[in-house]
Amino acid sequence: MRKIRNIILSLVLCFMVLPMNIHAAGYIDMGRDIQLTLQTNYSGIHFDLYHIGYVSETGEISVAEGYEDYNVNITGKNDEAWNELALTLEGFVAAEGIQSEYNGTTGSDGSLYFDSVEKGLYLVTSEIKTQDGKVYETTPSIILLPSLDYEKNEWMYEVTIEPKFEISDDTSLSLKVMKVWKDTGYEKVRPTSVLVQLYEDGQLYDQVTLSKENNWQHVWENCETTHKYTLVEQKIDNYTVSVTKEGVTYVVTNTYNVPPTPSTDKNIPHTGQYWWPVLALVVVGLLFIVIGLVRRKSNEG
Repeated sequence: MRKIRNIILSLVLCFMVLPMNIHAAGYIDMGRDIQLTLQTNYSGIHFDLYHIGYVSETGEISVAEGYEDYNVNITGKNDEAWNELALTLEGFVAAEGIQSEYNGTTGSDGSLYFDSVEKGLYLVTSEIKTQDGKVYETTPSIILLPSLDYEKNEWMYEVTIEPKFEISDDTSLSLKVMKVWKDTGYEKVRPTSVLVQLYEDGQLYDQVTLSKENNWQHVWENCETTHKYTLVEQKIDNYTVSVTKEGVTYVVTNTYNVPPTPSTDKNIPHTGQYWWPVLALVVVGLLFIVIGLVRRKSNEG
């Protein structure tokens, strides 16, 4: 009997290491409320939360209504890529005049609390605060609610984030925009010019056409740090856009979406692995082994 138990245990261990398509952190509890706290060191700062994506119980993200037409990739991102995407989306919501789903102002302790926030992917932005000759501006960010605790490998339904601040003097500055193309091999489909718009506190400040003539660059002089500026590019078909900021320079990167190569084979084979036949074979094999050992034991007796 000990030999039989050892064989069964070995087969069970083999079964346990088979690949399974289950989210590592488990399923999201869709009926559980989300509490979000924005923690800062400053009072009187207004924040806006824009619901840009939905999340399923398995953690899959889909684009929310109103954001489908933007030439950006919202789904399938990680934290670092989301932070780069935040500045791009901030320009879009300013240009489109989109209203935030949640908003509020930090209290005397510098915190802002949201109760019962709908699950999903959010863009977090804020207004500029000026105090004692200093200008405080947060960097826009993107957060998934609930959030995943990578150390504990579990979903968090009570989330606290600390927005990053940029502090500058109350003065004027020059803002620059620079275009970068990532379309090697497809330069012929590149547009000859692109329209970019600069918004000041949500209102159109100026717009300029970038082209080879101005080396795909432009500078706005005498912009005041006490105003919030966002930049948006006119949509370009077949290109994905990303806006980043390096100091006072907006870098607008357009990446060409290479069309997939059509397949001439109508009978495309399945490239994944079906694991249910393996499980069936393990179970059947286990039964045959047990039956064989029992019969052998009976014959020896």
